[in-house]
Amino acid sequence: MKEKLWTGRLIANLIAIAVTLAIGWSFVYYFAIRSLTANGAMLVESVAKFNLSSVAWWRDLIALLFDILIIIISIIGSWWVLGHFAVEAREVGKWRKYYNSEEGKRDVWVRRFTAWQRVQHIWMIITFVISAYTGLGLVLRFYTSRADFIVWHVVSGIAMGVLVIIHFLQYTVEAILAKQSGVNLREKYPMLEIYSKKFFKSLTKALLHTVSPRVKPEPYGKYDPEQLFEYWGIYWGMAVLGVPGLLMLLFGRQALDGLLWVMHTKEASLAISFLIIVHMGYTHFRPKVFPMDVTFITGKMPMKRVKEEHPLWAEQLEKRGELKEAEVETTVEVR
Repeated sequence: MKEKLWTGRLIANLIAIAVTLAIGWSFVYYFAIRSLTANGAMLVESVAKFNLSSVAWWRDLIALLFDILIIIISIIGSWWVLGHFAVEAREVGKWRKYYNSEEGKRDVWVRRFTAWQRVQHIWMIITFVISAYTGLGLVLRFYTSRADFIVWHVVSGIAMGVLVIIHFLQYTVEAILAKQSGVNLREKYPMLEIYSKKFFKSLTKALLHTVSPRVKPEPYGKYDPEQLFEYWGIYWGMAVLGVPGLLMLLFGRQALDGLLWVMHTKEASLAISFLIIVHMGYTHFRPKVFPMDVTFITGKMPMKRVKEEHPLWAEQLEKRGELKEAEVETTVEVR
């Protein structure tokens, strides 16, 4: 019976990943591969003229580079997802089972996300989904009312931008105050690890580990390479997506000879394909957490999982004595 249950979960997991990859690569094909096939030669010819003073030259360069970037990131992301599936296939449903076991209920549950961080995450999910759906509707022309889609696209985009601004200002002010107090920002804000050589070393070893067990991955801190890349992708993406979007709202789609339109639509294509392929495929469809990682809802994670998946973070918690009452939570019942 247990063998049948395990096999069923594994098959369901594989189907879920196959569906997300198929949907994600459909976006990649439509918005990047097809674009390169149809316009790649023309874009290369235009870029080869190297006319830095021409807005059209910059538009063509950005369009070309974005198409290539979307394809590269999707390839690496698919490798990441499929590689981790292969490595963890024998442990499908591991954490879901552990959460509801007696051992899991007795474990120390550490707060990974605060209530405010979870609110921000839900805020981002809602605004992104509305923006993506209405944006695709406007591009692919499946809207019922173009005016309504434009209104919802603009409103959701502004709401998303407000969230990013609030988040950025909050942590910028906190970082300035912490720096003035002599706090090591790298230790206080583990998301800054992406701006170090360690990040690229960790990412490379993690990718190689999925094809060769002899290559051992670097021990992760609070965030693994995918989580760091995705977190900062919001900042990078919102600048490229939000600023052109706001300018087009004020000056029209053809402003700057279509440069803003290219930046906005290409970044949106990258964001959608990445979230479908990598975020869904890895964050929620990894065998160990399949069918969903509930951490973004509960904000908590058992210490056993922290030690296994984020050993450096576990060491830091114990070293700094942060496993105190404020950090330890009650268990989570997962059905």
